[in-house]
Amino acid sequence: MLGYYPGCTVRAQQDDGFERESLAILTALGVKVEELAEWECCGAIYPLTSDEYMPLLSSVRALKRTQEEDREGLLTLCSACYHVLKRVNNRMNQDQEAKKRVENYLEDEYDGSTKVYHLIEVLRDYAGYDALKKQVEKPLEGEKIACYYGCLLLRPESELGLLDAENPRLMDEILESLGAQAIKYPYRTDCCGSYHVAQQENVSNSASLKIIQSAKEAGATEMVTACPLCKHNLEYCQKDLDEEDKLPVSYITAPILRAFGGLEYIENQKINLAAN
Repeated sequence: MLGYYPGCTVRAQQDDGFERESLAILTALGVKVEELAEWECCGAIYPLTSDEYMPLLSSVRALKRTQEEDREGLLTLCSACYHVLKRVNNRMNQDQEAKKRVENYLEDEYDGSTKVYHLIEVLRDYAGYDALKKQVEKPLEGEKIACYYGCLLLRPESELGLLDAENPRLMDEILESLGAQAIKYPYRTDCCGSYHVAQQENVSNSASLKIIQSAKEAGATEMVTACPLCKHNLEYCQKDLDEEDKLPVSYITAPILRAFGGLEYIENQKINLAAN
């Protein structure tokens, strides 16, 4: 069983369905997860100063608790949380000064052995494409979907090691296993503008709109992402466009659910299995 780290954004924005959809998909695929008994914000941004140790504490607490609860690894849905947790874990393995300082603050030891997983990684490595195919009720044939990867799942590649930073394919492969056509387009690994949206809308809107237009020109009729901030920026940049000119943006969970027969269908399956 995997430990589950919701993170602040995913938990605060439950109305968008990302968490509910993700957990339902994992249940349908037989992947067992359980939320950590306690967790706190990971910090949202990985600290780049070499002598700054306090921002590492909350992530190390989550990584340590995963061990204490005897989980196989730590799953998160949010790309920002994944980025921070994975890099903090790497630092605890490689930076002995940081390890010593953090352990002194926490008055506890952490050996750096917790494995950090993103949702799409679990779909590939814990479930597998064959298991995804077996759940298909309505193949996504004819759907042209552009996968947007952004920054936080990809870079720095030497630390994250999840995907090829120049030519990522994981979300494309997930959709292709369900019958969709994954559209390749030039800007799928470019930054969406990130937190600039809070203070310099023109910066994030320009970056995100370039991505949207690139996908539309390549023939996409929908875009999917695995990052809450990216999804917000990619939708927000289109706010002044006419409805017919907008490209729908969804989480990667949306097309998976369509292929599986819908959220209510797979949740009812879970209820029926429990009853029997």
